[in-house]
Amino acid sequence: MSVSLNTGASMPIIGHTASVYGNEADIGSFLPELMKTYSLERKDLFITSKLGPKNHGSGKCRSACLNSLKALGLDYLDLYLIHWPGASGMQPEDARHEALRLESWRDMEKLYDDGILKAIGVSNYTEKHLESLLRGCRIEPSVLQVIYISA
Repeated sequence: MSVSLNTGASMPIIGHTASVYGNEADIGSFLPELMKTYSLERKDLFITSKLGPKNHGSGKCRSACLNSLKALGLDYLDLYLIHWPGASGMQPEDARHEALRLESWRDMEKLYDDGILKAIGVSNYTEKHLESLLRGCRIEPSVLQVIYISA
């Protein structure tokens, strides 16, 4: 199963990686074998990763994304998400979070413009976080990833 993004891409509803999961290098080492075994090309895969909370901010986001690409052995990501709306080491009510989120988003917009990211989005954002982002962004998020736990 898949969903269509506002970029026109079709995204599978399962499977992703993230720097904080510590699985990017493992996936990167396995991808060439997977692609060869199943006669896949890069365009046949939809790969998502996420910006970790310790990498919020201008320049840090770009560097983290490029590090993820290197670990994965890829030239681009189909989707890159801000994993969490808060930066590591700061209290939840710290007003600097909003500025850091926007700085990270602007880095992601540039990476999108450069073709390094095919779609950008967020994860675990509340309505307040989204409203703030939408006031300051040039490119709207393609995805809001949330966890759903049924009762």
